[in-house]
Amino acid sequence: MTDDAHKPDHSTEPSRRRFLRQVGQRTVAAGTTAAMLNGLGGASAAEASDRQVKRRVLGKTGLKVSEIGIGGHSWAYKQVPDGSGGMRVPTVDEAVEMIAAAMEMGVNFLDSCSALSESSTPGEALKRLKARDKFIVSIRVSHKMKGRKQDQEEIYKWTEDRLKLWQTDCVDLCLLCNTENDTPESGYWDMSYSIEALDKLKQQGKIRYTGFGCHFTPALFLKAFDKFGDDFDICSIPYNVRHIAAKTILPAAKKKKLGVITIKPFARGSLLKKRDLAGADAGLPRDMISYVLEDENVDCCTCGVHTVEQVRENFSASWTGLTPDRRERLGLAAATPCPGYRWLEEGWRYV
Repeated sequence: MTDDAHKPDHSTEPSRRRFLRQVGQRTVAAGTTAAMLNGLGGASAAEASDRQVKRRVLGKTGLKVSEIGIGGHSWAYKQVPDGSGGMRVPTVDEAVEMIAAAMEMGVNFLDSCSALSESSTPGEALKRLKARDKFIVSIRVSHKMKGRKQDQEEIYKWTEDRLKLWQTDCVDLCLLCNTENDTPESGYWDMSYSIEALDKLKQQGKIRYTGFGCHFTPALFLKAFDKFGDDFDICSIPYNVRHIAAKTILPAAKKKKLGVITIKPFARGSLLKKRDLAGADAGLPRDMISYVLEDENVDCCTCGVHTVEQVRENFSASWTGLTPDRRERLGLAAATPCPGYRWLEEGWRYV
């Protein structure tokens, strides 16, 4: 892994009563990635350096991770126009192009979750690029944890399967996950058996660091921090312009020195529906990421990308701050309901 960059100085305001107050008044000069990815177009060396995704320290791991990462759902969902009015998933060739572009911009984090393509597609892309050592790779033991001894076998099997799909003998992060329907109390479970299995995998050299990222409520994340925070290195939490309750619990994660990886910056696209992203709403996904990055407790904001153009736009959030007009636009986007995500809507909307 490359880890030669510094931790940027992002800041955030305290809690606010209304979103438009919450996003504050910070204004940073806007930038663009197009010149950098096309030979810099005459940009100076200083400008080229500024157009790299910054790095932050991932909690107690000490890893320097790009503050924006590629989410696993980039590869499993049909989000690429197929030329016939339908949609398809990205091909491996397209994944190679996208990951290469992201790597050139300084990105070094790749996540994956439950679908096989979320591991096999980027795994093959990294092999073709000969770039496994350039990335921090995260897998998630997804939607299987029950708080029982059988969890251990599920973790062993899941990890072995993902190692093969990623075409590697070790992954950097292994995160435990489940959904609100798997166990009582909105997904909370006893992690004791899981911790034993993860420790064994660490001893075997198959994983380096461990964490959890679940469909917990914010209150149950606090419970998990208190009871199990010392046994893990990382947590993964939803955070976007509409679902902002993470602000209330991230200080507790940092007190345990947990690295923080955020997910759902677009609520898996729900916040972007019916938006004119080629016109009046151009740059909105980038601005949504910029908003999350203003929180100094966030180490890495993962996002879904499905085309090279999305790579170039989304990761430019690292050097493209929010103007007052863009903040106002985010306030309007934050009012968009996400009916397909009850666990976000009911548990994560308010500070």
